[in-house]
Amino acid sequence: MSRRHLMAIILLLPLLLSSPTLADLASPVEAQPYGGTLKVALPSEPNTFNWFSAGSTWSINVLIPVYNRLFRWKNGTLMPELVKDWSVSDDGLTYTFTIHNNVTFQDGKQLTAEDVVFTINVEAQNDWPYYHGYFAKVDRAEVVDQFTFKIYMKEVDAGFLANALAVMNVLPKHIWEPLLNEKGEELAVYNPKLPDEVIGSGPFKLVEYVPGQYVKYTAYENYWQGRPYIDELIVTFITEATTAILAVKKGDIDLYEGWITPEVVPSLITTEGVGIHLYQSATFYHWGFNNLRWPFNITDFRRAMAYCVDKNEIVNTLLAGYGMPGSWGVVPPFGIHAYWYNPNVEGKYSFNLTKAGEILDSLGFVDVDGDGWREAPDGSDFSFEIYPPNYDIIRVRAAQMISDWLSKIPNGGIKAEVRVLEWKSVWPLIRDGKVDSYLLGSGPGADPTWLYRRFHSRPGGTGNWARYSNPEVDQLTEQIGKVLDKEQRREIAWRIQEILADEVPIIVLYYRKFPQPYRADKFDGWFKAVDDGLYNFWTFRYVHLKVETTQPTEPTQPTQPTEPTQPTPPPEEPEMGTNLQFMAALVVIVILIVIIVVLLVKKR
Repeated sequence: MSRRHLMAIILLLPLLLSSPTLADLASPVEAQPYGGTLKVALPSEPNTFNWFSAGSTWSINVLIPVYNRLFRWKNGTLMPELVKDWSVSDDGLTYTFTIHNNVTFQDGKQLTAEDVVFTINVEAQNDWPYYHGYFAKVDRAEVVDQFTFKIYMKEVDAGFLANALAVMNVLPKHIWEPLLNEKGEELAVYNPKLPDEVIGSGPFKLVEYVPGQYVKYTAYENYWQGRPYIDELIVTFITEATTAILAVKKGDIDLYEGWITPEVVPSLITTEGVGIHLYQSATFYHWGFNNLRWPFNITDFRRAMAYCVDKNEIVNTLLAGYGMPGSWGVVPPFGIHAYWYNPNVEGKYSFNLTKAGEILDSLGFVDVDGDGWREAPDGSDFSFEIYPPNYDIIRVRAAQMISDWLSKIPNGGIKAEVRVLEWKSVWPLIRDGKVDSYLLGSGPGADPTWLYRRFHSRPGGTGNWARYSNPEVDQLTEQIGKVLDKEQRREIAWRIQEILADEVPIIVLYYRKFPQPYRADKFDGWFKAVDDGLYNFWTFRYVHLKVETTQPTEPTQPTQPTEPTQPTPPPEEPEMGTNLQFMAALVVIVILIVIIVVLLVKKR
């Protein structure tokens, strides 16, 4: 069998194994009632409604109900969404996709290959979009016909489907192309007019935004997969977690998509009508350094900081055990990331203030005047700042703990001033490299090629907020997308983690296990992912009023359906792999083995 055949099989394998299983294609259950308003609270409002530049969690979240994607992750499985059929060339450089032909935008215009190609080319050909790093290896996308398009790669990217196409919202060309032509690169800072310029093909249409208060959506009656059950979705902004928790208890909101401290969980559990969804997040919550700013541009200074952090204390005290210490190599040690995780980097640093002091001494940071604080090597006063967002009390407290540990370094502490700001204020400072250090939560991609986006020093490197630069890491993060052998890719991922652990561009403090409160007495159909909160695309499609309290109404049917008009509600606790999923995957594997054997026989 040729290398080209092998490459094609390997590139297609993740898609084949993650295609809809027998369980996904089962007949829909009896229709659920239509109606009701789902009220969700976020701890911060969005910085922008421009998906191309939306980098904060809250800007991305408010757009989830509005747009469709080509593929979407569902409980650890990559599922086709807009895509109907797809193939990849033998050399792995050309992808061909066919999309469903019954999809319309919320302004009534049909979604076609033109819209998909436009969105991909904006991402690939400009360095200002937030997700450009995932599309950097795309040469171009081209329309074949109304519902077919091709993507031509500059080089093989083994993680392209899993990372890039699974996060890309498809935007309408007829709205965004004129804006791009008018504004050019200034589109990066453009906030679209609401609601007319935020039009998608998703299950909900954005109809109103009141700054500081809420975003309102209504069900898109002609949604191609069947209109959602609820009539209206209202996303409010509650910056104080205690206020949000009280609102859940009183029934004023149905879900809080924010951070709660573990000590409030018992009171929530004992509140009638309130449920708790517990999930392990792969988001790496880290103390990030601006590696271009002195003294964080000094590797030994960052190593000294590593000895000043007691990760176990943060997990045990602040999280009350709801989480685990962060890896020095950044990659999470669980879930879909476990295979790529390098356990050898653990123990690289321990909490050792004496060791930190010795390193600082060697760098010339010493207490010259005997006031208990170390001065800079030139004798001047020295301090730096840590910026946590105000909506996450855990990060605020973690920043305060770090500041306290730094103050206790033997023979003179380091002054670290904790600056607590609203997210709308702190995010532009982090994004534009105007802060010394910060506490940020960042999500890893499904494939280890996400390390390229986070740590490659490319110009305009969105995602590399630490401004980290290392030639070997640049080379390795480029290589990991080109290599197809899984074992070789893991070796590369392990080496990247070794370098990150050694040079400490960021310090991952913890991975959180989240208890999330929601109202279980009013709505059913919450999609309880094992690795995500209840605020997700699948919840918005499935959630419905409880049958025993509401009479169903007649929905408006979507036009030209090719799928069942009623979405299939998920089981109460969906599992990573059912027997049907296993059987389907096994069939695919057997087919691939037969193909390989046939090719080998032909070659002989």
